[in-house]
Amino acid sequence: MEAYARARHPQHGTLLPGAFMADASEASVTKLSELALTDALKTGVMFSKHGVNISLTVNIHPAILDKLPIADIVKTHRPGADQWPGLIVGLREEHIISDLALAVELGKRLAPHNMRLAIDEFGGGYSALARFGEMPFVELKLDRKFVADCGTEKVNMPLCKSVIDLAHSHRRSAVAMGLEKAADAMALVSMGCDYGQGLLLGQPMPAERFIALLRQRSGPARDPAAAAR
Repeated sequence: MEAYARARHPQHGTLLPGAFMADASEASVTKLSELALTDALKTGVMFSKHGVNISLTVNIHPAILDKLPIADIVKTHRPGADQWPGLIVGLREEHIISDLALAVELGKRLAPHNMRLAIDEFGGGYSALARFGEMPFVELKLDRKFVADCGTEKVNMPLCKSVIDLAHSHRRSAVAMGLEKAADAMALVSMGCDYGQGLLLGQPMPAERFIALLRQRSGPARDPAAAAR
């Protein structure tokens, strides 16, 4: 699961960040990032009440993450359940490459709060992350431009397999972003990819709808809410 920022416009409906964040100030981005982190933790509380314990991912720029009062936010809003799987913070590959030291420091700082880092949109700077094994990340998230048509495209297929193997060689998970075709999903499964996200698996939806979808897919015998009672 991944949390996304969206705005609801009375005439234009749901807007993506590019429509309302292009000229946002650093203060506004920081405030939105704090809101996203807080909301992700609150959503984790709601999920835990229904017996659903799945890590939620939220993407934040490392320079912004460095400024947030992480300890206070987590202490105030984290789920109280002992089995809480924690929160994953996605950092874009290009931002990690520009300041590797900060990324490593953030990983160490977040670990005591059961928060882990993922490398988002991985693939373009492959050679620049030769020290990946030394970095505190739990996931490699394959860039959607490499995932698209990876079942048939002669360039994307070996690149995806290489990234998946790299993740596994360092005991990390590989996540395919932007899955839209069943053929690509089947190819990634054959490559050993651990997780996938994209429109093939589910549309973006409110947390309440996600809970309802889990109930629908699991059936009465495995109802997560019933398991929590």
